[in-house]
Amino acid sequence: MKAIANRRAAALTITTVALTAAAINPITAQTLVKTEKIGANIYQPVVNQKDGAVFISSAGTSMVYKLDPTTLKAVDSISTPESAPMGLGISQNTQTLYTTNSRSGLVVAIDIPTGKKTIIKADADGRAPREIRVDESRGLVYASSVRGKGLWVIDAKTNKFLKFYGDLGNAITGHYVDEQNNIIYATAMGDNEVVVVDGATGNVLKKFAAHGERPTNVHYDAKGNRLFVANQTSENITVLDAETGALIKAIPTAAGALGVNYDPQRDRIFVANRHGRTVNVIDGTSLAIIKTFEIGALPNTVAINHQTGDVYITNKEAVRERGENAPEPVPAPNADSVSLIKP
Repeated sequence: MKAIANRRAAALTITTVALTAAAINPITAQTLVKTEKIGANIYQPVVNQKDGAVFISSAGTSMVYKLDPTTLKAVDSISTPESAPMGLGISQNTQTLYTTNSRSGLVVAIDIPTGKKTIIKADADGRAPREIRVDESRGLVYASSVRGKGLWVIDAKTNKFLKFYGDLGNAITGHYVDEQNNIIYATAMGDNEVVVVDGATGNVLKKFAAHGERPTNVHYDAKGNRLFVANQTSENITVLDAETGALIKAIPTAAGALGVNYDPQRDRIFVANRHGRTVNVIDGTSLAIIKTFEIGALPNTVAINHQTGDVYITNKEAVRERGENAPEPVPAPNADSVSLIKP
C-alpha cells in the first residue's frame, strides 16, 4: 500500500509540474508590459524586422516616430508636412517606409537610412489611400483605395506609381498579399465581402462573403490557407477558407473589431477592438480567445516583431460620433499611445 501511495504521490507531483509548466509556457503567457504616450492622433505601427525598431504614424503632428522597441520612447522622428501620415507600411527589402493619407490622396515614401522623401500621386481613380502592403519578392507596393474602390500599384525600387486596379468593390479598406501565389485578398467593407485579386493583372478571381458586417482588415495564414477578417459592426473575427470562402469559425471579440495580425511562429491571432477598448489573443489552432487585455484607449492596429514575438498596438483618442445629437465621447486615459505585449 505504501508503494502504491508513493507512486500516486509521484504521479501527482509530475502532473502538478506539467500543469505549472503549461501555465507559464511563454507561448500562452502573453503580458501587457507597458503603454507609452506618443504624438497626437496616431494611427499605425510597423516593425523593421532587420533591427527591431518600431515606427508610428502620427497624423496630429505630421510625424513618423521611431521608437525604442523596449522602452517605447521616441528616439527619432521624420516630419511629413506634405501629407499627415495615417496608414503606414514598410518594405523590409528596400528599407523604405510608406505613409498614406486618405484626405490628401497621397502616398509618401521615406528612405529609412537617409530620411529622403518621395511624394507619390495616383491617377484620378486612386482616391483615399488607406493601407499599405508590400510584395517583397516582386518589388511592388499596394495601397488600398477606399473611395477609388481598388488598389494602387507602386514600384518599390523607383517609388513611382505604376497603375491602378479598379472596380474591385465598394470601400476597399484592408488587403493582404499572398506572395507565393501572387494573389491579393482585399476587404470590400461596403459590400461585406472579401475580394480575391490576381496580382499580375488586377482581375477579380472571385468574391465571397466576409460572414461579418463592415469587414475592415484581413490577414492571411499561408500554412493553413486561412483568412482572418476583422468585422467592425458584427464585432467579430471570421476565419475563412482562403480557397472557397467557407466559414470556418466566427469568433466574437468586442465592439469595433478593427486591427488583426497573425504570428505564425507562435500560432497566435491578435485583434484590436477599437470601441471595445480591448485586445484579444486567439489561439490559431483551437480558435479560442486565450487572453483579453483592457487597454483603456481605442486600440487601432497591430504590428508584430516576428523574431521576438513582441506585439505593438497603437491606441487612438475617442472621437465624437457623427450626428447633431451624438453624445460626447468618453475620455480615453491611454489615448495617443503605444502598448507592448510580450509573449
